[in-house]
Amino acid sequence: MEKKFSFNGKWIAFVAVFSAMCAVLYLIQIPLPIFPAFLKIHVSDLPALIAGFSMGPLAGAVVCVCKFVLEFIDGTDTAGVGEIANFINGVAFVLPSSVIYKHKKSLKGALIGIIVGGLCSVFIACLVNRLFLIKVYTKFYVNGNFSIIVNMCKSLYTKINENNFYTYYIFCACIPFNFLRVLLVGVLTFLVYKPTSKVLNKIYFGSKVEQGVISTSAEQTIAIAKEYAKTLRPNDVVLLGGDLGAGKTTFTKGIALGLGITDSITSPTYAYMNDYNGKLFHFDCYRLTSGEDAEGLGLTDYFYANGICVIEWSENIASVLPENCKRVNITTISKNKRRIEL
Repeated sequence: MEKKFSFNGKWIAFVAVFSAMCAVLYLIQIPLPIFPAFLKIHVSDLPALIAGFSMGPLAGAVVCVCKFVLEFIDGTDTAGVGEIANFINGVAFVLPSSVIYKHKKSLKGALIGIIVGGLCSVFIACLVNRLFLIKVYTKFYVNGNFSIIVNMCKSLYTKINENNFYTYYIFCACIPFNFLRVLLVGVLTFLVYKPTSKVLNKIYFGSKVEQGVISTSAEQTIAIAKEYAKTLRPNDVVLLGGDLGAGKTTFTKGIALGLGITDSITSPTYAYMNDYNGKLFHFDCYRLTSGEDAEGLGLTDYFYANGICVIEWSENIASVLPENCKRVNITTISKNKRRIEL
């Protein structure tokens, strides 16, 4: 079955750890000479985004909230405006990204999620800065003297004044600054998410003991697969492992019967994928050499077509497989005897 993070003591502990990591990263803020002094780059959204990807959108949002609280506890030197902006921008980035990735757990899904989340965050950052953040910052940090804020930007934008401030600030500072911020977090997420996710799953779920069953005939293999099909749900992806002639297609026949499919099941070696009425998608990736090949043929779209995907030779397209796939390994013991690990 697909591994899912449940709301329990471990879930709370992991959220707390990610929140603490966010708070620590928030302390590392780097001013850039191309932006006003009060805009400092940081990557504190990185742990929240990883939490959202690995544990779900709720976890990512909760980490953003906890980070916000920790930042206030640590104290503020921007009258709270910096912390509020960081919270709003973080949620606008993490939540859409992790929601998209939850429904399309692949490299392409992660990329789409980060792009959409990044655009949302940049848009929200511009909106809240224009509507109230600058006004609040002016009121509480410089006693309402807007000219001080304008003068803080004059060294960068010599023609800026109180009348055109927002035009210069939004287009020359807010938009490029936030694009740079989400780009840094997005790139770092791609670099660290996979290894982090593997460690996280190992700690959270522990070692999983595979269940092995012995089959002594093709008929028995079909019967085992037919029973296994009862555990499958729409959008499940089953990776079938085993040498040539181990019985992968035979196992797929049993899954088909379990799903109520009576069509003849054959190996799609040259077609790459056979579609059985949208209920079952049977892949044979033996002739593919990369995940890009599968994407180019449109095969990855079927991972989210509300059917069951059964993939032979999945290792050839490993880079584009969804994260939480189910695995079935068939080992040849003798001519008619197989060990099937579910």
